[in-house]
Amino acid sequence: MIEVVGHKNPDSDSICSALVAAELLKARGLDAKAVRQGDINRETQHILETAGVEAPERCTTVAGKSVWLVDFSDLAQGPDDLQAAEIAGIVDHHRLGDVTTVNPLEAWIWPVGCTCTILFNLFQMENATITRPLAILMMSAILSDTVGFASPTCTDKDKAAVTALAEIADVQDLDAFTEALLIAKTDIVGLSADELVNKDLKAYAFNQRDVVVGQIELATLAQVEEMIDQLEADLQRRCDEEGLALAALMLTDITTSTTRLLFRGEWSEKLAPFADAAGHLMMENTLSRKKQGWPWLQNVLA
Repeated sequence: MIEVVGHKNPDSDSICSALVAAELLKARGLDAKAVRQGDINRETQHILETAGVEAPERCTTVAGKSVWLVDFSDLAQGPDDLQAAEIAGIVDHHRLGDVTTVNPLEAWIWPVGCTCTILFNLFQMENATITRPLAILMMSAILSDTVGFASPTCTDKDKAAVTALAEIADVQDLDAFTEALLIAKTDIVGLSADELVNKDLKAYAFNQRDVVVGQIELATLAQVEEMIDQLEADLQRRCDEEGLALAALMLTDITTSTTRLLFRGEWSEKLAPFADAAGHLMMENTLSRKKQGWPWLQNVLA
């Protein structure tokens, strides 16, 4: 059995990619199933309900198992015992991380906006059947990761995939489909500071220290204005409890492409000079953690 798993604190691409990749492996005649490391967020639940697909079961251990990794290749983002597993495949659209393998593996890492874009092309290359549920999963993940094609990570391959998948899924009004998706993406009502930080939090190893960078995509920054103190306290708690050099959180207004960066930890002093007189670090024209937020942080921290 091959278990297909996405990163910790999974977003929609991580969950959808696991489900889709498992079906690709099954089409090859292999025994495979999708698993997840964390809770399903509201946007992903919306996608699963639209597609009529059950969420993957929760993964607690992968030691001694054969696994495929989707949407990540950093050890810090995998199961704690990932190094004791046999990594048989990787499908990802981020930088190549620090995962290493003993044996040869199948790896597809493309500079596109979404892992599901790669999987769509693999289905096409192998002439594997894309069902309506799979089409909805893939097009939803692509629209989510590229924020309706607005993100600088979006490529022509992402757009072409959505066009083809929308036809298979029989989606007549793509704008309405995207709007419903983004409404679910930015729904944070009733979530605690801990839940918000965990919503899309990724861990990185940098300069021999551990760093985490989260992102909350919002319809307006006013949605979290009254929670700033709580969010910053949660970031500090993580630094204290986990020995992090930095815990940062991108609060991203997807309508204006404006991000406010919250940060706490030992390395905060490196970021402080970029804040305004009120202590706010604002990043204009910043939607993507992968292509904008994290690369900028690496340059500053280095």
